Amino acid sequence: MGTFEPEENSFSRIIHLQRGTGRLESLGETRTFERNKILIRQWEKPWYCYVVKSGKVVACDFTANGEERVYHVHEKDSVLLEESLLFGWESRVELKVIRKAELICITRASLMQAIQEDPEIAMDVIQSVSVKFMGAMDQLRHANQYGAEWRICDLLLDYAEYYGTDYDGKILIREKLSQQVMSNLLGINRITTVRAIKNLKEMGLLENINGFYCIRDKKLLRRHQSRLE
Repeated sequence: MGTFEPEENSFSRIIHLQRGTGRLESLGETRTFERNKILIRQWEKPWYCYVVKSGKVVACDFTANGEERVYHVHEKDSVLLEESLLFGWESRVELKVIRKAELICITRASLMQAIQEDPEIAMDVIQSVSVKFMGAMDQLRHANQYGAEWRICDLLLDYAEYYGTDYDGKILIREKLSQQVMSNLLGINRITTVRAIKNLKEMGLLENINGFYCIRDKKLLRRHQSRLE
């Protein structure tokens, strides 16, 4: 049972650095945060930036009617709040632990000194900021150019790249992805998500196995997505 690797130069909602975070990990103190811990609320200034060693953290905010909008999912080898910490900015998002996480807490003084002394650490920080920026630009472009079903196909293919495993010739996404979470990630109405998922299942492109989504044929799903453009 193999694991799929992300496509080169793809920018995803699922954040981690191809360069890794080994150089940054030596700069701070490791702490454990339980599920549902709020690391920072929107418009607060951070005391630390964080390197994710394990677990999962989401960057989100809330609409005027209280609906959650998720921008990024931070996995192992990702960095949080480095831009706000360096420039003294307020965080534009709320950061919430959704799976018990082991994070390395780095102060501004430690990060600044390391950047000045090691160009490779400066490049790590630049890559982290760039990956989030490019991912956000892709999300905005997709929201403006494509309909809900195209974006749901794109999200499923994105998750298949990171969490997919071979399963009898199909791709099983071994990560819980509820219709509400999909709606939050894409900023669309849950009813719209339900309808799109139902259509994909009726077309034989998608199924549920033990609570996980399974893409029956990746090429056929991509072909269907291209017809929606």
